[in-house]
Amino acid sequence: IGIGGGLWSTGKAMAIYMIEHQSLIRKNVQNLQQYQDACTCTCQKETSQEEMDGGVDNGIKTLELGSGNGLLSICLAAVAQDLIGKLVVTDLEDHLELMEKTVRANPHIVNLDADNDDNTHEENQGEEKGSSKSSTNSINSRRRPRTLVKEHRWGEFETEEKDDEKFDFIIGSDVAYRDYLHEPLVRTLVHYSHPGTIALIGVTMIDTKPKFFHLLKENGFSYQRIPDEQMSPEFRGTTFGLFVIQRVH
Repeated sequence: IGIGGGLWSTGKAMAIYMIEHQSLIRKNVQNLQQYQDACTCTCQKETSQEEMDGGVDNGIKTLELGSGNGLLSICLAAVAQDLIGKLVVTDLEDHLELMEKTVRANPHIVNLDADNDDNTHEENQGEEKGSSKSSTNSINSRRRPRTLVKEHRWGEFETEEKDDEKFDFIIGSDVAYRDYLHEPLVRTLVHYSHPGTIALIGVTMIDTKPKFFHLLKENGFSYQRIPDEQMSPEFRGTTFGLFVIQRVH
């Protein structure tokens, strides 16, 4: 995952990790859901019509950074689609077409936000006409994350009123491969996280200098590398690393 929308080794490592550790991924996502629910009760958040109708807050909010082609978002949704309420897939503008294509190719896993109204209308018509009824019902019977594909340049944000959303889970691979990317990437992590946010970030240790990890600590994050024994054999004892990063204050 990364430059030019290609499949890079660290992205492959993360995708395999998600598939090989589905139970662990689901457990952690469920913990995030419980944290979100507890915060909602504590803050006595007003329930919107969207939430009452089964909207985006019935599940965790997930953000992918530097997606490239959308694969990691699809892998995560395949493992925990019933636990994710909203999934936002981001990268620079020139990658958006490929990312959207990936999302559109997986309607059984995710629900592209731009298609919501049109798909609902078409599916209802199909049911009335009796065409493709079984496949339509199969898709509709499974909860799919509301998914948005959008541009985000790290460290750059719209006005606070328009861009103050916080995410429970953030993923990204091959995102810290240049020194000049470290500060804007950390600014993005700070901006879109709350005190309970967890990020799963994949890096190549040769490219990612200690400065990145120092910046994480300075900005209120803790981090831990996933042990080699939990990685796929081809990625053990290599320079590829997956890090669990948590916002602690």
